[in-house]
Amino acid sequence: MSSEEVDSAVRRVEARHPDLAMGAQAVAGGLTAGEGVAMIHQAALQQYLWWYLPRGYPEDEWQSLVEAAAALLDELALPHLADVARSETTQKVLAAWAHGRKEGAAAFRAAHAKSAVGPPDTALLAWGSVMGADEARALDAVERALGDAVAAGTLVPGAPRWRAKAAAITEAVLSRPLDLPPGQTLAGLVTTERIGTWIDTARHPVHQEWRSGVANRLLHPIEPPSDPGDAVASLRWLLQLAAAPDGTELTQSNYLARATVLAAVERFGWWDWEKPPRSEADVHQLSTLRDAANRLRLLRRRGRRLHITTRGADVLASPEQLWRQVATETEDGEDFTRAVTEVVGLRLLQGRVEQRELVADVAPLLVAQGWSTDRGPITVNHVSSAVHRPLRWWRLFDAIDEVEATWEYGTARELTPHTIALTSDGERMVLAYLRSRAAGPRHRVGDS
Repeated sequence: MSSEEVDSAVRRVEARHPDLAMGAQAVAGGLTAGEGVAMIHQAALQQYLWWYLPRGYPEDEWQSLVEAAAALLDELALPHLADVARSETTQKVLAAWAHGRKEGAAAFRAAHAKSAVGPPDTALLAWGSVMGADEARALDAVERALGDAVAAGTLVPGAPRWRAKAAAITEAVLSRPLDLPPGQTLAGLVTTERIGTWIDTARHPVHQEWRSGVANRLLHPIEPPSDPGDAVASLRWLLQLAAAPDGTELTQSNYLARATVLAAVERFGWWDWEKPPRSEADVHQLSTLRDAANRLRLLRRRGRRLHITTRGADVLASPEQLWRQVATETEDGEDFTRAVTEVVGLRLLQGRVEQRELVADVAPLLVAQGWSTDRGPITVNHVSSAVHRPLRWWRLFDAIDEVEATWEYGTARELTPHTIALTSDGERMVLAYLRSRAAGPRHRVGDS
């Protein structure tokens, strides 16, 4: 249906409902942008009525615009969308906006999610709030497919397993071969676009060179090692402790029992000193694993006992799934640590490096990104300290191959330097992390 036919529908609304004339014109422009009725689908309508309208018009005009939208949709022979405009949900969302922007935004997101036409995140693709042209194209295609399924009654919001059905529709649209470009998929286009943006946003020429050099290896998911259980053995051990019927006992300070700590350092070789550790606080590997497991919601504490969560039990049963979780994580989850982990990983993919050279190689890249402290821009000393974070993390999963420095007896003169490289399985882990950075969703600051 052409824009002329939309104009004709507006004129019919004006004739039948003179009081809605101005509103019908405004709604037609907002919904179609002069491009015709093909621009209108349920997700777009909901975004217009539940997001743009209350943000762009005075509150005393909202109701007449909603009525104008319903009348226009009737004239365009889209009664199911007119029902959305007249729905109780529309009134509730607008009432929330009347209370405030925070309340309105929350009501919009909740209602849009429950409507079944908002594309869900799936294992194939998670959506960002900042999109390029290909991602916007993919989102629109999925929204339309979900809207068609709702209109046909094959996807019923609130029905048993409706979310699983919405996810299946989403993945089917994203993985369907395209005519143009031939053989590509929407998911592939989004991944390629995101990786291209990742390369283009590097602020240092060496950083851009390293990103470009690895880009083709990130176009497809990184496969875990042949035996991922070995790589994540330390975290699986911790989860198994907490998976006991009564969990595992903690001390009054909420540390793991000393006998458990001693068993861990013996099993994983985490202690090089003569005297054994006094508590978990002496073994940074254990603290790091517990913090990560808590952050990933794999463990929870009840009183003085540590228990596994449902999510934790799921990944404990699937070493491959657990490997994928830790491969895309960092030691503490902080933004700066994530940035450091990226550049250290990129440098290690270039080959074995002396520890001092590693700091010298990555420091300019981090400085170029504009990171700073309360006292000003970061320095090489900050980078030297931060570089240990990804190394500590990857050591937990046997991803690092290190050769210790040697010293001349009696003079303490260094004969050979401390060098660092990735193991073959460690290279997979680093690539998986980089892919999560390069091909993952992009968000505005403050968006989740």
